[in-house]
Amino acid sequence: MTVAWCIFLFIFGACVGSFINVLVWRMPRLGWGSLISPPSHCPKCKHPLAWYDNVPVFGWIFLRGRCRYCREPISIRYPIVEFICGALFAFYYAVFFILHMRGMGSFDEQWPMYVLYMTLMSGLVAISLIDGELYIIPSELPWGLAVIGIVVHAIIDRPGLPGALRVGPFGGAVAAGGAIGLLVSLILYWTGIIKQSFPDGEPALEVDEAQWQEEVAEAKRQGVQAPPRPRVYTRKEIRAELGREMQFLLPPMLGALAGGLAVLYIKPLAAAWQTLVQSNWLSGMLGAILGALVGALIIWLARILGTLAFGRIAMGLGDVHLMFGIGAIIGAGPVTVAFFLAPFAGLLVGLWNLITRSRRELPYGPYLSLATAAVLVTYPLIMAQLKLDEGFEGLRFMLRNTFGGS
Repeated sequence: MTVAWCIFLFIFGACVGSFINVLVWRMPRLGWGSLISPPSHCPKCKHPLAWYDNVPVFGWIFLRGRCRYCREPISIRYPIVEFICGALFAFYYAVFFILHMRGMGSFDEQWPMYVLYMTLMSGLVAISLIDGELYIIPSELPWGLAVIGIVVHAIIDRPGLPGALRVGPFGGAVAAGGAIGLLVSLILYWTGIIKQSFPDGEPALEVDEAQWQEEVAEAKRQGVQAPPRPRVYTRKEIRAELGREMQFLLPPMLGALAGGLAVLYIKPLAAAWQTLVQSNWLSGMLGAILGALVGALIIWLARILGTLAFGRIAMGLGDVHLMFGIGAIIGAGPVTVAFFLAPFAGLLVGLWNLITRSRRELPYGPYLSLATAAVLVTYPLIMAQLKLDEGFEGLRFMLRNTFGGS
């Protein structure tokens, strides 16, 4: 049965990879509606593909990498993505239910958590491919992951369930206060009180400048008007724009602080809240919200501080959305570890680009995704070594000591 499950999950994951191939190409270029229509077709001759040509991995092999109708080559990326997704589904099944590296029991009992994690991994594959090619992360993907994470954890989390994000009264209060503060910021943003940073688009990256030069050269060859150059910001202007983002961050941070202090010092509220947060659905939902807020906060602060220090954009806002979605599924502790692991993957590629004098600016989404994939396997070991499960208890005691509590 173990072998049968691995084979089945590989096939299912490869089918998911086939859909990801469609999503990655169509969604950023043609919108969400294009995922439904038109049906699969050759990008060269536009001929619809038969079902047997769409068999993941093997369809490309049987066609020998060429369209059946026009004989034009089909990119090898398609079977590679399908194989990677299939391998991920089988690999994590083996890790969770054969090697038990996250303390999971039987697949029959804990398949919902497995499905949630595989939904995350599928989304990260799609996001990494889009970000690696186009240097953008469509916000719909990580926010969709966040909604799925919050809803699923509210439904399935219970005491003792591996991967559950249930929080205690203090962590739940921090999450609730931060969520209220985020809602306040969104309302202030929608009403125009808090202005959008970089309303004309963020400063152009090197890849944007290179693309503009190619478009100018092509316009000259065709004798048409060249496109305008991407907006150029001075360092002073860049730092000024970050002030708007700090305004947006202030209400969630103050809300989280107020929520934590309230349950520490307002005893009637603390007693009622402690009873309320014992509910599995509320505790799981708040744990997912806390993970989302922590994930977004740490990388947003890195973006702001790095930009203020160097006068150029350190990270894109797409990375903030990405960590929001990741945190809602894996939780506050794992998403923090993923943030600190990601630079090691990026550093290796960055050194290679420096040696080969290739492009210097790197899309960070793939490295955050790679770190998240590693954390799903290694977090229990890291937690045992660093005692990260005591993090919020330590924060609670620190706040009590700082503000003179008992």
